[in-house]
Amino acid sequence: MDSTRESGRTAPRDRGRNAEFESPEDVGRFQFDTEIRERPRGRAGELLRESQLEELLIQETAAANDGLAKPYLSSLPDAYVAERLVFDWLEFLVLNGGYKRTMDALRYYHTVEWLTADVEAELQDYLVGFSGEVSSTREYDVDDHHLSLVYIARLASMSP
Repeated sequence: MDSTRESGRTAPRDRGRNAEFESPEDVGRFQFDTEIRERPRGRAGELLRESQLEELLIQETAAANDGLAKPYLSSLPDAYVAERLVFDWLEFLVLNGGYKRTMDALRYYHTVEWLTADVEAELQDYLVGFSGEVSSTREYDVDDHHLSLVYIARLASMSP
């Protein structure tokens, strides 16, 4: 006879580490098999990035009929929605990379002709309004730059 049946406890399903529950109350408790920091990015994050890149492709395809050319963003649209989008974009950049990296990213986007020098200067003026230190920053990755391109495409689609 199985020793778990003799003791009156139910054996847990094998979770890869042969973990056992300490008491019957633990049966419904959720346990992670791996540490949180070891888990890959969540599926929700992947879906969000995929939908943003899909939106970018749709906007680029629509713009291709009008002869899409660099720089993609030659002026910031004069609308409340566009201003809100600019603040959201800059907030994303600052919270992830900090103030200096955001300035560097804007300069880079001008260098690769995603936006003009005038737009870069305007965005840097907006950036002055973001004060305060961000406690933990990181280098931007490819996904961050893709997201920036999505913001640029959205803003460019608002221009007349």
